[in-house]
Amino acid sequence: MTAQIKLAQKLRQKKFRAEFGLFLAEGLRLCEMAPDSQIEFGFYTAEFLANSRAEKLVGRLKKVAPMQEVSAAAFEKISETKTPQGILLVMRQKLSAPEEVLAKNLIVALDAVHDAGNLGTILRTAEAFSCGVVLLDDSVDVFNSKVVRASMGAVFDLALAKMSRAEFLSLMKKSGAEILAAALDSTAEIYFEHKFTGKTALVFGSEAEGVSAEILDAARKIYIPMSGRAESLNVSAAAAIIISEARKNFA
Repeated sequence: MTAQIKLAQKLRQKKFRAEFGLFLAEGLRLCEMAPDSQIEFGFYTAEFLANSRAEKLVGRLKKVAPMQEVSAAAFEKISETKTPQGILLVMRQKLSAPEEVLAKNLIVALDAVHDAGNLGTILRTAEAFSCGVVLLDDSVDVFNSKVVRASMGAVFDLALAKMSRAEFLSLMKKSGAEILAAALDSTAEIYFEHKFTGKTALVFGSEAEGVSAEILDAARKIYIPMSGRAESLNVSAAAAIIISEARKNFA
């Protein structure tokens, strides 16, 4: 087993992703979207080269980074999918400076969002609506492979920063941004009745506990009214609804 395969195996764990500053991107579509500047090296199988699209991708990748052909058995040792496509890249992590996030007039802040699929889906929505993103304390690792896949490549393109709740609140205060937290609260305003008048940060909390008290104390609260039997929406669905409404005000 090569040293590169051993390293790729380690990157399935958060502590090693943090230690090496690397992460995994797997699958044809994700690898097509991967920025050349972030690619460290990659693997593919002979079976992957079954069509012209795959051949073209591997040919392009070989021009920017070392690409190693491995057996299907070896590939399964590094893959995190049930049915591997046969292409995987080791990527350098890249986060944005707070100033890049602040350049956006609509910012999405994620406060202890624990589910990787939800986080990835919200990132995909945020990128689609040209939002900046802030990951707050205790959220799932943005470079988790499930997050990367669910984001459909958005993690490559977003203005995305990580910071503590205190840092976030200080930054928003200095920038003059209004903080709106999604919360089921008697004092909350219906999301589509809110008047968006300037730079805005939309905060979405954990699936089980919602937005933290520290953020709620500094925010105005908004909610999505529902007429069905469901008590609440999945956080990624709620984020999509509110982000879409907010974006209309900045078109």
